[in-house]
Amino acid sequence: MCLSEEMSTVVARVTHPERLAEADRALIDALYPSLRRYAAVVGSSDIEPDDLVQEAFYRVLRRGGLTDLANPGAYMRRTIVNIASNERRRLGGLRRILPRLAEEVTVDDADPFDVEEVFNLRPRDRAVLYLSAVEGYSYAEVGEAVGVTEAAARQIASRARRKLRRLFGEEGAH
Repeated sequence: MCLSEEMSTVVARVTHPERLAEADRALIDALYPSLRRYAAVVGSSDIEPDDLVQEAFYRVLRRGGLTDLANPGAYMRRTIVNIASNERRRLGGLRRILPRLAEEVTVDDADPFDVEEVFNLRPRDRAVLYLSAVEGYSYAEVGEAVGVTEAAARQIASRARRKLRRLFGEEGAH
C-alpha cells in the first residue's frame, strides 16, 4: 500500500466512526469523558480539551486499534501529555509576546487565587497532580499513565505541590 492509500485508510478510520472496529468504538465511548477531564487539566487554557483528546485518538488510531494496546487509558493519557507539552513549547514564544501587545488590564486584587498560576506548571506536572489528587490513582498508576516510574511520579507531585504553594504564597502550609 502506498503512503497516500495508507493515509486515506487512516483518515477514513478516524473520521468515519462506522469504519472503526466495534471494540475500538466501545473503548472510545468509555474513555472519552475521563480523557476530556484529564485534557482540561493537562492542557493549557489556549487548547480546547476536546481538541487534545481528538488529536490523541487520531494519533493512536492511525497506528492501529485501541484494542491492540495493553492499557489504552494509560497510553492515551501519555499521548495527551505529550501533545500538550509540544503545544506548550510551540506557543511559548507567543505567550511571552502577547502581554506586550495587549492593552493594560487591571486585575481585581480582592481575589488572591488565580487559576492561571496552575498553568505555570508543566503539563506532565499537572497530569500527575490531577491523576493522584483528583482521580485518586496510585502513584504506580500515575507513573504508567505519564511514562515515568512510581518514584518519579511521587517526586513530580511533591515538586509541583511545592511550586504551587510558592506561587500562592502558602509556603508554610502543608
